[in-house]
Parts: sequence; structure tokens; C-alpha cells
Amino acid sequence: MKTGLRILYLEDSQTDCELIRHMLARDGLECEIVRCDTRAGFMEDLREKDFDLIFADSSLPSFSGRHALELVRQHAPEIPFIFISGTMGEESAIESLHDGATDYVLKNRLSRLVPAVRRALAEANERAKYQEMEQRLRQAQRLEAVGTLAGGVAHDFNNILTIIKGHTSLLPMECEQPGRVREIASTIDRAAQRGTDLIFQLLAFARKSDGSFTSTNINQRVREIASMVREAMPRNITFELQLDESLPEIHADPGQVERVIINLATNARDAMPDGGKIIFVTSKVRSAEVPLHSPEETGFYLCLRVTDTGSGMDEATRQRIFEPFFTTKPRGKGTGLGMPVVYGLMQSHNGLIDVQTEPGRGTSISLFFPIPAGPLPQNVEQPQDSPKAVDGTETVLIVDDEPDVRYFLEVILKARGYRILSARDAEEAIEKVRNHPDEVQVLFSDIGLPKLDGFGLSDRVKSLNPRLKTILTSGYADGSLKTKMTELGIDGFISKPYDVSALLQTIRNVLDKVERK
Repeated sequence: MKTGLRILYLEDSQTDCELIRHMLARDGLECEIVRCDTRAGFMEDLREKDFDLIFADSSLPSFSGRHALELVRQHAPEIPFIFISGTMGEESAIESLHDGATDYVLKNRLSRLVPAVRRALAEANERAKYQEMEQRLRQAQRLEAVGTLAGGVAHDFNNILTIIKGHTSLLPMECEQPGRVREIASTIDRAAQRGTDLIFQLLAFARKSDGSFTSTNINQRVREIASMVREAMPRNITFELQLDESLPEIHADPGQVERVIINLATNARDAMPDGGKIIFVTSKVRSAEVPLHSPEETGFYLCLRVTDTGSGMDEATRQRIFEPFFTTKPRGKGTGLGMPVVYGLMQSHNGLIDVQTEPGRGTSISLFFPIPAGPLPQNVEQPQDSPKAVDGTETVLIVDDEPDVRYFLEVILKARGYRILSARDAEEAIEKVRNHPDEVQVLFSDIGLPKLDGFGLSDRVKSLNPRLKTILTSGYADGSLKTKMTELGIDGFISKPYDVSALLQTIRNVLDKVERK
């Protein structure tokens, strides 16, 4: 257990070291001094980091105090560093303070040593307290953000689940009226789609959703979206397009770009309840003109700026617009995910956002896409023309640990003529393939299975039957998942929750590829 101060002292004189220890002890500062006089010894002692102070002579035969200071700033910047020297001039002393030294004391004026030590210890203690408070504040902010996120998700999903559960309870009451059953089913489907959209927004905010990047003409997208949303806008809101026609195409996800433009246009509309103007501007700018860009970066950005003449925001609101579920709109008029989603989608394009706003003077949001933007394009197999027929007679092995999901898939596929085998986990699925080696044509498996996941299962069943085709499914698929599927030769993928038409078409496409081989 450490008692008193522990000091690392870079000094080649044992006598000077003892003198310093006695001076400190005389003033009530009991200490243990670890002396060293070489770079290797200094580094070895410094790795312990169990020191309250570091003293250093400015000049030693094989090592200098200035080099020692550099090492301390790199490896233990929290430890106060005091030069104790008989040869350091005033200019060198001031320079050392600029480089990070806490203080300097001349050997012929050691009366300054104890006050310098006490001040250095007090400042270090204050810094430690400040850092602890900062850490606690960051932790509190994280917890607040998580609480806001959880509350927002709970609110939106509870509304969605209320619609689903409520209308499900209506089905038995209306079973004699097919028209009403269809209406109820349609309402349930719309509520489920709202849940799907909310999940997409959350994944986009967390940058867990994967896009489909291609050569994209931003001007074309702006024109199309502006034309579409103009029809849904109040007549007292006008549009103005100022588009640079010389812009190059960028590598981007057109769907994500469209969502960004729609989000910004919707926010602009909501900021102008009494009418106004939305202005879309595109231009090509140098990186030096882009806020928050890296100073050493060179190149160009494509800028898409959306400006409104609405109410604007104060600084406190502007600082929070990228927080999930933060919204200034009335309850039920917005999820508070619009701008966080814009932020997440811009991150996926390696882009930047700048927000300029003042109360009563409107808002201007600039999106900067690097040229080229987004991940580098990859060579992927182009989808074949989809056949119209989705029925079949082949055998599909369904693997999912959720019984209700398996039941839904079985009913849908049997209605289309397929023969079905099902399994709750990989072990049961492997056994079914062993028992029906030539009968199963395609494996349809969830990725997130217990024990052995869908990737491992696909590998195992293909070793039993190399001709067996595999389709994987998951709640989301980021870039790493898709890369892994390509490496393992997975034949198809479909996201949860399922769109029935897309589900049937995916299975049919994979089976048709089998027939062509």
C-alpha cells in the first residue's frame, strides 16, 4: 500500500536526489523517490504509472529532460512534470512550459520547490475531479439518450401494437362479413408496415442498414421528389429549384437519397404552417469550403442544400436535432427520427451535414456528398428477369426457432403447391436433410438460430447435398452479412418481416436457377 508521495526522478546525482527528499520531508511531504538516469530505466519505471510526480534534470549524459517530457506527454500525461535544473535558462524553461511541463525550479533556488509541488498536486487533483465529473456527465447523457430512445420506441410500438391487437380482436366478431375481414386485415397490414418503417429508421440511425449503391444523378432525384411532394404540400408553399446541371453522378443509394430529400422537405413544410418557400440548390464545392471537413483533405463535394423560409430554430433546439426521438412537433405529428435518420444515411455515404438556422429566419440544411460518395462499388450478380409464376411443387425445408413464423411460412408455401419440411433448429434440420437427401431442393433458414447459426447450417447441409440451394433470412443484413453470404455461396436472401410476394418470388427465382443448371 502506497504511503506518502511517490516520485519518479530523472537525475544522475544521488546526492541531489537525497537533498530533494529531505527538503520535501521537512515541509511535511513524506515521499518515496525512484531515481533513474537512462532512457531505458525511465521508460521501465514510467510503465508502472504509479507516481504522483515526475522530476527531471534538464540535461544528463545519455538522456535529456526534454525527451523525458515528450515520453511522459505520450504515455502518462496526467502526471505533473517538474524540471529541477542548474543549467536551464529562462528561454528554455518557458519553452518547456509550452511543451507541457507543469513547472521548473532552478537548483540554486530550491525554495520554490515545495510551493511548486503543492500547486502541481492541487492542480492534478482538480483535473482528476473534473475528469471524474465529465465521465459521470457523459454517462448520465448516455443514460438519458437511451431513456429517450426507449421511451420513443415504446410509444410508437405501443400505438402500432394497439392497432394490431385491437383489430385482431375484431376478426372473430366480423368473420361472417368477408368485406369487413378484408378491411381489418388491410388495417393490420398497414400497422405492421409502420412497424417495419420504424425499424428501418432505427437501423438507419444506427447505421446498421445496408444500401444498394449505384451511379446516381442527384439533380434527377431532386426533380422527381420535388414533383412528388409538391402535390402533397399545401398550396401556400412554393418550390424553387436551383440545380447545377454540370454536376457529376455520385455513387449513392438512390432509395436512401430519396428518403433524405423527403425528410427534409417534410420538415420544411412543418416549419411553415402559414406558407412559404422551399428552395433546393445543388452545387459542386471544394472540400475546403465544407464545414467540419478534415483540414488535410483535398477534393470535391456535391452539395445539396434545402432551405425554407419558416420559423427557424434557436441554438438549443439546433443542438438537439440529431437526437433520436427529439421533436418540437405536437404529439402524434412526428417520431423525432427524421433528422437522426438523415444523419445516419449521410454517414453511410461518408457525407457531412451543416445546419444554419435562426428563429424567424428559416433553416438551411446542407448535405455534402464526397465525389464519389458512399462505399466503393462491388461486382455483384445482376438479378435475372423475374418469372411471373411463383407456384411450385418442390420441397422446401423451413428452419426457424419461432413456431408461429414456421406455421405462417408453411401455410403460405403449401397454398402455392410446395411440399414442406420444417425444423426448429440446425440440429433438427441437418437430421431432416440426412433422412431426405434427394428430396429437399431448397433450405430456407433464419440466420439467428440457437447454437449453430444459419451460415453454419448452410455449410453443413451443402456437405450432405451439394446441389441443395440455400436462402437465408434475417431482421437486417449489413455489409458484413452480405459479404459472408457471397463467400459461402448462399443463393438468396430476404429480409424480415416478409413481403409475401417477394418471399414467393425469391424462392421461385432460386429454384429456377437450379433448373437451368
